[in-house]
Amino acid sequence: MAKTIEAYSPHAAWETMSMRMAATVFLYGLVVGLITYVLYLLFERFIFDPILCRESVALVRCESVSTLSAGMAIIIGSFVGLVFLVRERVYRPILAIIGVAISLWGIFILLSTLPIVLAMIIGSLLFALAYVLFSWLVQPTSLVVSIVGVVIVALLARLALS
Repeated sequence: MAKTIEAYSPHAAWETMSMRMAATVFLYGLVVGLITYVLYLLFERFIFDPILCRESVALVRCESVSTLSAGMAIIIGSFVGLVFLVRERVYRPILAIIGVAISLWGIFILLSTLPIVLAMIIGSLLFALAYVLFSWLVQPTSLVVSIVGVVIVALLARLALS
């Protein structure tokens, strides 16, 4: 019996992302979203709030506690997400992580008005959807097309969050 060999074109316009990989990236996004939200709460309540809000004259510094906590949590969460995406062998993982970080930069400030459990669920789902979206957006073999797609979607997300 003859053996069939599939040849992949090295000049294909788009890398393929299987459903299994998309589901795994979704789960990784859920985990990273959960980790990032917990880090945000820890930074806000146990690190930045006690340091920056010690004195009564520190009200100006106290206003930036949420922003600093959210920024640090997203940066650390992005490193964790990068490790997950590299482990899954996602095409151009650093570009996907940069797109997720830019898109969701101010999300915890918006979620801080919700109850903690609801904010954690919504935040994790947003991270999971963003991970799948940006992992899919970086699939074109042309780097320019990938960068343009990530920039456009990240700008649209920033406009939506503003």
